[in-house]
Amino acid sequence: MQSFNLIDELENEEKFRNDVKYSRQLPEMFSTEDINAASENITFAILGELRDRYNGKEPVTFSYQELAELGGLWVTRKNGTKNLYNGKRLQKIMYELNDALKNFSYYQVRETNEDGTPKSWKTINIFSIIDFDGTKKEVKLTLSDAVINPQQVDAQGNIIDKPLHVYDLINSKDWRTVKHLQYSRGINNSLPSKYSKRIYRFISEFRSFPKGTKMRIDDFDKKILKILKTEEEVFSKTAEVFDLRKNRKKYLETAVKEISELKTVTGEQIVKNLDYIYHMSGRRIQSIEFTFTPFSADLTGNTNISLTKHTSSGKTSPFIDDAKIVLEYFNYLSKINFELDKNGVIKHQANYYEIQFDLNDTQLLQPIHKLLESGVLIDELLQVAEMKAIDWKLNSPQMINNFRPSVVFGNKFSEYRAFLMTFKAQNMDKLLYDNSSDFYIPLDGPWNKS
Repeated sequence: MQSFNLIDELENEEKFRNDVKYSRQLPEMFSTEDINAASENITFAILGELRDRYNGKEPVTFSYQELAELGGLWVTRKNGTKNLYNGKRLQKIMYELNDALKNFSYYQVRETNEDGTPKSWKTINIFSIIDFDGTKKEVKLTLSDAVINPQQVDAQGNIIDKPLHVYDLINSKDWRTVKHLQYSRGINNSLPSKYSKRIYRFISEFRSFPKGTKMRIDDFDKKILKILKTEEEVFSKTAEVFDLRKNRKKYLETAVKEISELKTVTGEQIVKNLDYIYHMSGRRIQSIEFTFTPFSADLTGNTNISLTKHTSSGKTSPFIDDAKIVLEYFNYLSKINFELDKNGVIKHQANYYEIQFDLNDTQLLQPIHKLLESGVLIDELLQVAEMKAIDWKLNSPQMINNFRPSVVFGNKFSEYRAFLMTFKAQNMDKLLYDNSSDFYIPLDGPWNKS
């Protein structure tokens, strides 16, 4: 069993996205069944990771340990140590996670019978293949490539003559062109009630302008709280019709209390003045609306560097452009594969992926900017990035999913930096086409264009 270590935990946090981000159309169209809190934590954390890991071709692999870390599944012992779930406890979670993932779908009734039961309907699952391997303790996931709509609509409402696929809801080259929502994975995981998690994610969609939270009460009960499933939605004899609306008030009051208690590390309340209003039609509740002060303190990017090139002191930062060059080089390295030619020299071949890091993503730029600001030369950052790309793609392909700035330039950067000279010495005959003693990255990357 793995023991808790502060350095390891910080490193694990850097390995994963702190902010989960996806298109607003995802929760509008796709939903899960009523699942437990642990499965819900992992399911939505996976969505946050896919925008880094999924390339549209190969399945994405998550180890059981990664899923436990993503879901915040730690056990605190009496002696103060913390351990990740494992053994039968973790296996049980994997069974439940499987049900959550396979039921994460878009369900549309197109035609009903006279008794209101579905006659014609369409179901599209987010994941086309879900492969659990209990021996290797890993899960492989493949996103559906189904077309949801023959056209797309950008953030400004312009129609784009390009099909909208399921994977477009989770991955975007530029999130500025997509109406999206984002929230903190850590905060979502920390909320004890699954109803609190659901409402936190729901109001996060309207964090800047809460007026949009007004929703018909039946839709809210079915889509957000998931406390109502009607006969029209249940047409299998083995399925169970359920109605927990009598508990709605209790769930709402718990959620408001728990979300209102959320604080930043400095003790600042994150969601202020949270409450809800019922809109009535006669004596019946017609809709529900949440009210709160717009918030952003839960997002990692809220404390990151400014892309306007200004630091907290108001002075222009000279490192933003260089940080973007390094991130652009990550994109270049991500798009190629390495191979040894017949002479044993490392060569590269194009392997273009659709998914690239957003050059204006402050969370991606932050670890690069921090090192540049501390005096590390840009050439050295490029060389370390190249070294890890070659090392992982040639020697440890299972590690390539970690090829992102937060890992390469995180807590292990000093280790990778120290290993750079050894790596160059050991691979000089493979890296160079001539007898030059200088180390030059033998690729025509974007940073050394003529």
